[in-house]
Parts: sequence; structure tokens; C-alpha cells
Amino acid sequence: MGWTDEPIIGGVQIKQQSLPVKQVIGSDLMRCKQTAEKIYSGVPYTAIANFRECSFGDWEQKTYNELKEDAFYRKWLDKPREVTPPNGESLEQMEARVLQAFYETVDTVEQPVIITHGGPIRVLLTKFANAEKGFWDWQVPHGCRYELQWMEKKDVLEGKRCTSFSVEHLMENERM
Repeated sequence: MGWTDEPIIGGVQIKQQSLPVKQVIGSDLMRCKQTAEKIYSGVPYTAIANFRECSFGDWEQKTYNELKEDAFYRKWLDKPREVTPPNGESLEQMEARVLQAFYETVDTVEQPVIITHGGPIRVLLTKFANAEKGFWDWQVPHGCRYELQWMEKKDVLEGKRCTSFSVEHLMENERM
């Protein structure tokens, strides 16, 4: 979906979270705001555009099946660091803005909860998870909560990998 501002799919049941959360930070796109309201109903939400998904430009709202015959799209799939979607942004541009938003959030918010998209999640996992994997090696299905923990805030701000990492499925029907 990229920067297309679409709502979340209706009818999906999400497990309520019992963790005490004072503030949620996330993408300024509607689907993240709605997800935050479903999971953390009533908790204040701060929208930050730098947590958006990658801008896919001319490929926005198109599926793999619609693009699979496009030679330029296939080049992007093979070498996403070297090819930029037409009228979109490069992977490096997305990574830079997501990391900037992440560092600013960690610097100003205690134990931040961030609601974002698959691309930004992959950026953060690639950079900070305690298992080293490439960007496309991370499976990031809808409806999961990723928790990364460090011993001290300075470790995060210095770009060190987390000391603890876990994944929790939030959707009651995990076939999505």
C-alpha cells in the first residue's frame, strides 16, 4: 500500500493488550491510527510521518501479479538497494527517515510503543534485532507485535542490537 491512506480491513478481531501503555507513537496513515485504537483504545496517539511505509510511487496499490511482468519491477525485487520505484523513494531513503524517527522517539519517550508498517518494521529488525538477518529475510505478517529490549537507553541510541527479542500474534484469527 505504501503511502496510500487506506483503512484497515474490517471484521478482524485483535487481542486487547493488558500492558500499561501511556502513549502510542506511529505512522500518520489511517491504518496505523485505526490499529492503535483497536489495540490500545483510548491511549493518546502521536502520528509521525517518518514512520510511514516506503513510497512505492507509480507502483502504489498494485499487486505482485499486476507488476510481475514489468522488467523494472523485477529489477527492484532482485536489487532493492540499487533500484528505486518510479516516482517513489529508495530503500535507503526510507531507512534513513525511519531510523531518524526511531532514535528521536527513543530519546524522548520511555518504553515507546510504535505502530508502523512492514517496511519500517523490517528496517528496525534488520538494524536492532539480536538475530542478524537481511531486510527481505524477516517475515513480517500483519497483526504481530515485535518487542525489542535493551539493558539501557544509551545502547539503543548507540545503535547496538537488542538483548531480548520476541514476537506475539495479536489477531484472534491468524489467517490474515
